[in-house]
Amino acid sequence: MVYYNPSEHLKTQVSWEIDRSDLVNKATLEVQIKPLVQEAYKLDLHQIKQQLEQHPWVQQAQVKRLFWDAIEIHITTHKIAAHWENIACDKSTKLKKCQGYVTNQGILITPENLSFQPNAQTNESLVLFKSNNNPEQGVALLKDYKIYQEILGDMKILSLVRSNIDQLIIKPNMTVVLGYKNQQQRLKNFVKIYQQLRRKISLKKLHKTTYDMRYPKGFTLKH
Repeated sequence: MVYYNPSEHLKTQVSWEIDRSDLVNKATLEVQIKPLVQEAYKLDLHQIKQQLEQHPWVQQAQVKRLFWDAIEIHITTHKIAAHWENIACDKSTKLKKCQGYVTNQGILITPENLSFQPNAQTNESLVLFKSNNNPEQGVALLKDYKIYQEILGDMKILSLVRSNIDQLIIKPNMTVVLGYKNQQQRLKNFVKIYQQLRRKISLKKLHKTTYDMRYPKGFTLKH
């Protein structure tokens, strides 16, 4: 006697298209949706989409039915805007979530594996954000970074540090202390001061200087 199990012949065929397999691999996603694709006649495409988008690197999942027993999944991963470091961590810290990335949407992602190179998306190195480990911090950091960079024009921000004050590292190695208020105006003041000083002082000295812009009627320089 031959026993027939219809579920053996009703398994779903899944084809994948993932834009960056270094961020998320097919095997991981297959495990994630395995309970949802066991039986082809019970497929819920919306539920599969929701489950896939739970993965931290998945920005969008498009799930399309090809046949009654076959689906196609297209994965779009997040684009990376900046590296991120937790200012509460140091070499002796054993806490998790000490490093990560901020996406173009300001989402803070702290993956276990940091071995990939997100700056392969562009020909430029990524800016570094340093702040506390607050998931909501990413949006504000990215917004302010863009404003600061626009004010600076051709001068490139290498790092934005946010503790109780804002501080910038500007290429090649200038530190600009902006404080906790009126940061945009203080940065504009820095640009004016820098343009004046570069006529009088060598760039070599200027580029190794800390500019403290928190003074209401001036600034200080520290070499």
